[in-house]
Amino acid sequence: MMMHKVEHTFVPMERAASMANKNGRKGSQFETDVMKWLRGVGAMAERLTKAGAKDEGDMVVIISGETYILELKNRQTLSLPEFWREAQVEALNYAKARGLGEVPLSYVVVKRRNASIDQAWVIQDLAQWLKEKQ
Repeated sequence: MMMHKVEHTFVPMERAASMANKNGRKGSQFETDVMKWLRGVGAMAERLTKAGAKDEGDMVVIISGETYILELKNRQTLSLPEFWREAQVEALNYAKARGLGEVPLSYVVVKRRNASIDQAWVIQDLAQWLKEKQ
């Protein structure tokens, strides 16, 4: 029986954690920057605590008495269907946790490369867009 030598490349735990933390820091900084920008234009904005499967979004924003849930993304690769589903589920979690009868509208805010915060993209579907207009 012939044995084949298998070589493995291991990434030290500290380095793997550092890579994950770098991405986490980028996302966290984007959330902070968006929150500060929203506050600067007069909106009430607060970051929400991460809660795993019961996550309620990244930020709650209140504008003219209306509550909105934001899911913020700072990634090179965009997966809009995944991001949108996440935003919808987390807005539902937010409503359930507070006993709200109506689920707040939710949006995905995506960092735009080489652009200022006010140029981030805001994603929603056509049905939600129409609901806002009526």
